[in-house]
Amino acid sequence: MSLRGTWYRWALGLWALAWLFVYMPGGGYSWHYFAHGSALLFDGSGASPAGGLHLYANYPGLQIGPVAFVGAQVLRSIGSDNGMVAAQFAMTAAGLLVLHTLERCAVLTRPDLLRRPTALRRTVLLGGGVFLVVWESLSVHYGHLDDVLALLFAVLAVRALIADSPALAGLCLGLAADSKPWALAFLPLVLAAPRVRRRHVAVYTAATVLLAWLPFVIADPGTLTAAQYTIVNEPSSALRALGVATAGTPSWDRMAQLGLGCGLGVLAVVRRRWQAVLLLGVGARIVLDPGVYDYYTAGLLLGALCWELLGLQRPVPVWSLAAFTGLHLAPGVIGDAPVLGTLRLWTVVLLTAGVLLLPQRWCAEGELPGSAADAIADPAMVSGDVHRLPKRFDMVSAERSD
Repeated sequence: MSLRGTWYRWALGLWALAWLFVYMPGGGYSWHYFAHGSALLFDGSGASPAGGLHLYANYPGLQIGPVAFVGAQVLRSIGSDNGMVAAQFAMTAAGLLVLHTLERCAVLTRPDLLRRPTALRRTVLLGGGVFLVVWESLSVHYGHLDDVLALLFAVLAVRALIADSPALAGLCLGLAADSKPWALAFLPLVLAAPRVRRRHVAVYTAATVLLAWLPFVIADPGTLTAAQYTIVNEPSSALRALGVATAGTPSWDRMAQLGLGCGLGVLAVVRRRWQAVLLLGVGARIVLDPGVYDYYTAGLLLGALCWELLGLQRPVPVWSLAAFTGLHLAPGVIGDAPVLGTLRLWTVVLLTAGVLLLPQRWCAEGELPGSAADAIADPAMVSGDVHRLPKRFDMVSAERSD
């Protein structure tokens, strides 16, 4: 593709670089958790209290997955600042990779977009532009490698499903949860796979999660209680807008987030809108979370862009712009905490309702590669009822015959 046809990608790259330098002064706010945690995991077996496989039991405030600590261990060896600047550049690059991967997914699942690329480019440019503003806050200001990796692996899981690679999809879903436990809300993507692939995705996901977390649980069963770590219930949180006025995180909250996220994701899959699983999973976290950190919004914007590029018949960045306005811009102009909490709640509720209640004619085809194999496995197909084959079957067969 010529430079003229890819100008918007270069523009997004420069846009990300600009925001990187905007956030760099005073950035890396949370990077010390990753530097300290990775040191405890790899070198802290003799620390007091002990690190190593006792890390999560003894330091419950480190709500960070082991895969993120592995990444931090590599990065903190670069430079004299425990790898903070290297991490900021690496996470900025990850944001651009996420955008490129989503655009590629859109083109692969819907080749017709190449014949009318204006809507695709506009959505990538506008939706990707607001996404990068918040992504740079996540990556550069906060330095949350765990959230970055969880979202990156979730997008790679979507790419693997589209490529009909169930093992890779399961591996990526597992690595997302191994980076940040709340990424378990993306598990409904397992059900998005065709029936003949679903077991493979599920097995690889479960194996990847168990291999990462089970050693900690076996070494110290106190690891299981680390999820009960609480944070302050902010006055402007959606949780308070729902009427939960406790000072900290309710004991039921973490499981409720996962339950709601997975439930909404399953409903989306049932309604053939699997492309919205990321949006719904992160939305459930925001609605029930006592915190209001800006980096939560990055996941919502990523999910919105995934839905707009893959789930809509005609890509349009409505969800992205609405989420950016309600969750990122509004706190800069509204000072009333209860109003912000209500706005936070209703922004996510309306985005969720918009996904689940949108008329089917406005949504893109929801089947993934491999669905044709489901149809062949159907006894009706054996009897010669060929006209019931999914629409994608002819295209998949033609591609494989080339």
